[in-house]
Amino acid sequence: MKRIVPILLTIVYCMTGCSLRKEYDLYGKDKVEAFRAEAAQWQSGRYLVTDIETGIMTQAFSFKYEADGSQSYLYEQVSGANYYAEYSSGGVMEIYDGETVTVLNEGDKGYVSYDKENPHPYSTGDLLFYVNLFVKSSLESSEAGNTVYLYNYDTDKLNETQGTSFTAFSTKYVFDGSENFLYFEMSNTSAAGVSSYRIEVMDVNAIQEIERP
Repeated sequence: MKRIVPILLTIVYCMTGCSLRKEYDLYGKDKVEAFRAEAAQWQSGRYLVTDIETGIMTQAFSFKYEADGSQSYLYEQVSGANYYAEYSSGGVMEIYDGETVTVLNEGDKGYVSYDKENPHPYSTGDLLFYVNLFVKSSLESSEAGNTVYLYNYDTDKLNETQGTSFTAFSTKYVFDGSENFLYFEMSNTSAAGVSSYRIEVMDVNAIQEIERP
């Protein structure tokens, strides 16, 4: 099974000179940015990705920093009857593709490893997409006692820098009445249709071991 991830998980923000530009004063800016800064420092955690249309959890990512600074992780993806996973204990890497298991050691083609200096990109909070300078409008609303920050993105900027072809792209950060993060949602529209995902976070700084699939 070829690994397929929603566009949310593949966007990497990189635009030379952005740090020199004045950021927009968006609704929820301070709260969202503080949460993301906190997430970047987590020692362990679990991200669960659910397809909003079907209500099916399609992906999960768990990570933990070990005592030596290396990073163990497990990425799992389910698409219909197909299963794909990557597991790393900080040393050996294992890839599960259906019934096939491939073991990779350092120096092998396709081998990667992560640590505190070079963390897995899914472990830094960047799965919860946010680029201040790409937001064209923001809204704050209340739903069932929760605070929702909606960010509508400038698709021209996204498409130009990321090589995408969106006609619409928006995200939501949702916090409860005590200002605790609840979940994140992303929706994008392109010629292929509409894709919407929810990401929830669990077991922050509470994972004792990353187990094999």
